[in-house]
Amino acid sequence: MSEQRSEGPASSRRVEVSTLGEAMLRLSPPTGERLRDCGQLRVHVGGAEANVAVALASVGVSARWTSALPDTVLGRRVADSLTSAGVVLDTVRWTAGERLGLYFAEIGSPPRPTSVLYDRAGTAFGSLHADHLDWAAVCEARIIHLTGITAALAPGSDALVLRTAREGRRRGALVVYDVNYRAALSSPEKAASFTAEVASDIDVLICRAEDARDLFGLAGDPPALADDLAKRLGVGRVVVTAGAGGAVARWDGESFAAPALPTVAVDRIGAGDAFAAGVLWGVLDGSPEDALRRGTAMASLAMSVQGDQCRFSAEEVLELARGAGREVRR
Repeated sequence: MSEQRSEGPASSRRVEVSTLGEAMLRLSPPTGERLRDCGQLRVHVGGAEANVAVALASVGVSARWTSALPDTVLGRRVADSLTSAGVVLDTVRWTAGERLGLYFAEIGSPPRPTSVLYDRAGTAFGSLHADHLDWAAVCEARIIHLTGITAALAPGSDALVLRTAREGRRRGALVVYDVNYRAALSSPEKAASFTAEVASDIDVLICRAEDARDLFGLAGDPPALADDLAKRLGVGRVVVTAGAGGAVARWDGESFAAPALPTVAVDRIGAGDAFAAGVLWGVLDGSPEDALRRGTAMASLAMSVQGDQCRFSAEEVLELARGAGREVRR
């Protein structure tokens, strides 16, 4: 296997948010059609951390995405998609002899749920380990963003996430961890155990209400879940999302909340990543209130378009928040 970098470590620059994770190509039948019957597939670039980086870059927050990509036309398709949004890729590792992951998404409408089929064995990212990375470049950021998806992807991925969190913390970055549980990748017990392990190195935890219940056996409404997670894991800043119930935060001993915005969902995939991007944007401005408001606005916008990525400008996000009767600082 050979390696090359799009830019050398000396050219890396400080960004506001640095992410690490796998990207894939998403293949979807046209709306209203099923995979087993369709004659064509639409192609989108996806992947939780890549989606977060794109959403942030689109609102003007500088973002870096660290990963491994195969040096193929498909790998270049991913890179082109991210760089077109302004994401910095100077820490991406390019490989030969490996592949890009795929997933097939059939977007449902009630009563038919959305279904997803993954094809991600033997990918370039699966062979990425700590020795491949220039940690000074990867962690040259104000915030490091990580997810439980990446921790569960392949043998050694959990160690890579732990190393990233610890390197980020050691180098003075704020570390944000999104539990983002996927039953196809890990058991609830294993995901809960890893979250508890990484908790000592994170500053902000993002967790869905259902994950708090399924992984940690917690009960109650979102504010109670946020409070219990903060106590259970020893994290001073916890954000809990509850879908149509909005989002809440337990933040340095104070509580905040923001309702979900009325939304006609075209495509729900990627909405959680858009929410996380809004939270990071607000954290950069030092405002938990703005973190929740921007998060709910970006999640709503993400669901209004097809594809995983939320490519809306800061003006569009803030206008939506203001139109819903909120005030969000620029």
